[in-house]
Amino acid sequence: MRFRFLGFSLLMFTLLEAGAQTAQVGGDRAARGRDALQMEYVHYRPAAWEQERVTEFENGHPNEGGLLYLYYRNQSDETVDLRYWRANRQDESYWRLNHFIAWDRAYNRRLAPGELGVLEINATTADFAAGAPFEFSWVGSDWRPVMRYTAEALEEDPVAVTHIRVLPGLRALEVHLRYDASRSQLVGIEAIGHATAATHWVGEVGENIGRAIARLELSSPLAAGTLLVLRVAVREGDRERMVYAHRRVHSDYFPIGTWNSDDANLDALHKMHVDTFVRGGTKDDAFHTEVAQKYGFRTMVHTGLPVNVDIIRALGDAPATACWMLQDEPDWSIPPNIMLFADDSVRHYNKTVPTFITLCRNIKFFEYAPIPDIACMDHYAVTAPSSSKWPKPYGTYLEETGWYTRDLKRAAEPKPIWIWTQGIADWGQRPKRPVPTPEELAAQLVLNLGEGAKGILWFNYGRAIAEKFPDAVGAMQGWGRVMKVLREDFLASEPVGLDVVAPDKVTVMPLLSRDKIILCITNSDYEIHPEAYPFAEKKEVSIAFQVPSWISPSVGLQVAPSGFSQIGVETASARAKIALPTLGACTVVVIANERATVESYQVAFDAARAIE
Repeated sequence: MRFRFLGFSLLMFTLLEAGAQTAQVGGDRAARGRDALQMEYVHYRPAAWEQERVTEFENGHPNEGGLLYLYYRNQSDETVDLRYWRANRQDESYWRLNHFIAWDRAYNRRLAPGELGVLEINATTADFAAGAPFEFSWVGSDWRPVMRYTAEALEEDPVAVTHIRVLPGLRALEVHLRYDASRSQLVGIEAIGHATAATHWVGEVGENIGRAIARLELSSPLAAGTLLVLRVAVREGDRERMVYAHRRVHSDYFPIGTWNSDDANLDALHKMHVDTFVRGGTKDDAFHTEVAQKYGFRTMVHTGLPVNVDIIRALGDAPATACWMLQDEPDWSIPPNIMLFADDSVRHYNKTVPTFITLCRNIKFFEYAPIPDIACMDHYAVTAPSSSKWPKPYGTYLEETGWYTRDLKRAAEPKPIWIWTQGIADWGQRPKRPVPTPEELAAQLVLNLGEGAKGILWFNYGRAIAEKFPDAVGAMQGWGRVMKVLREDFLASEPVGLDVVAPDKVTVMPLLSRDKIILCITNSDYEIHPEAYPFAEKKEVSIAFQVPSWISPSVGLQVAPSGFSQIGVETASARAKIALPTLGACTVVVIANERATVESYQVAFDAARAIE
């Protein structure tokens, strides 16, 4: 009788909950108001990646779903323990065990009164496609729903936080937002649970570029490794609503890296401006006690699978440790839920160091990139193995690496992304020139920077092959200078869809910050060649572009490995125009508000040359 009664009770509970959810269709606000938890915001992002110009070899199970971030608050007077969630009338186990979701992660399953919770669901099934209806509930410790929420259709919000930068000292934030200025006005921002001493906005009102940047000065530092949740107030007509975003707290920096960290290479790498590489050991090693401090080196520590707890304990508080490198290219063979387990395991043993994963297949970025604190990818366009179909066995379009970077960034927002860009490695697919030419190397780098990379890792620096191609070494060193000069500007800027007019086969990728526009410019007029891609040099290249209200150009600088030079900037009616005498493979142009930029760049460039 006891078991029959239990079965009857569970059946009745299921029917009652299904009936309660059905009643929610159409938006029963009164019923939701009686729940212990209140849904404050649902961020939805449909899965997307470049498919027209890129074809992956393995594309049998495309992602038909999307990413959901759910933000909810305990509005009751009691602590609420969460047992499991339900979506579209199915328990979380249904979605998880049938592989309809890649993974899910709840940041807090015990909520004190007034406390905020965050749930991440990375879904691959069409049940979570854009336009699909969505019902959701949390079930509490007493097996009863403590929150019910319905939406007629899952839709991507036109207002979104695209990047959250945590500055050194953990006391200041720079937040980039994308929005439709014709519909919305951004009227406030806060880091939930943290007092703000000052807020400085640009672009929050009336900008037709659809971008805004907020800088928050906090009253006290954030704690490393904790969850940071931002809330943005948006006014649309007479209605005001809130938009949320989150990431973990870690001070962001721009690495110039590589994989190979053999002791015999360290001096050469330092002279090439490489400061970050893959390395383990213990904090008592000579590298950590002497060499790292002397040269300013940082390390990506490989934690492996299963997670190497000993190395986490050994290097968790080593000053050189930049990130925990969970896995290289798991999207070939390791399911994303296993990578989530690895990420959570590493955080359990040490949460103060950010986690990092490298990916290689753009059709899988969406399922993996939101897991770690830093998502990364590798895709090389010349004489290298690839997961995508190339038009030639020895190469593809250089722009392809930029398309992959764009896909990764969208999947990872609002977290930073690092990119493995092509360096000096002997793959052998192009025997006459197994490594990139200086022009091929440079174009791929600038494409990655222009699509929003917040760190560059060269793959690779092989000493034996480098000795055969000193021109490639010189290119890596020269562009290392450029990145050393501009690294803070790359951290502070985001890709933006400014209206640009440029000559045919000239690609201009604008990056926008609070005081600069960076134009990453590449020449797509080249031939995929079995020995070296020949570029058709462009003469008298004129580029016109839109300028937001907070940019008042006082100086234009063309930054190149050989140095930088001032160029003229003509401005009129919220537009600017520059002219380049020539364009080879690529270049970088900085439009700055402050004339002091010239002096600061000169100091940085001289310092870079001094170590060579």
